[in-house]
Amino acid sequence: MVGSAGRYNVRGGRWLPGWLRVPGRGAAEYRFELERALNDGPAAGLSALAVELDLFSAGVADLRVSSRIETLRETVISLIENLRQLGGMIHPPVLAEGLEPTCLSLAERYDLRIRLDLPEHELGPQARVRTGLLVADHLATLEPGTTVRVRVRGRRVVRVRITEQRPGSSTWRNLRAVLLCG
Repeated sequence: MVGSAGRYNVRGGRWLPGWLRVPGRGAAEYRFELERALNDGPAAGLSALAVELDLFSAGVADLRVSSRIETLRETVISLIENLRQLGGMIHPPVLAEGLEPTCLSLAERYDLRIRLDLPEHELGPQARVRTGLLVADHLATLEPGTTVRVRVRGRRVVRVRITEQRPGSSTWRNLRAVLLCG
């Protein structure tokens, strides 16, 4: 039986793998620069503002004004944390350490159960970053408790296969990508 279910074809009662969206060559650099701009610009400015609010509240004798300043400072700190999380979604900072630390960090952040099957050789910088962004983007879409297997093979032609099983489901979903990194 060959048929169509949504955008995935069914053959012999099994789902054919879907394809993951591969970040382009320029996307990795752009996302890194964007994450740096968020950290070096708004996040740094808000951090300085939080320090200024601390200094200002130390010299205020009125309890109501001091309380309001403390509330503003907590809001600023929350905004800083939100900016850092956004930056981490755009380009995970741990990506510089390698693919395995990136996957494990994201699995912990999103409460995923992950099993990695990574190559024994180190991927080149471009392959590592593009593969890391591809996996990070997909892991961010999964609901907590999802079981995920990530398999990466190749050097110049990197093949990625992500298999996932969502909580409460008995079926595994297969997704693939091929990256040309040379």
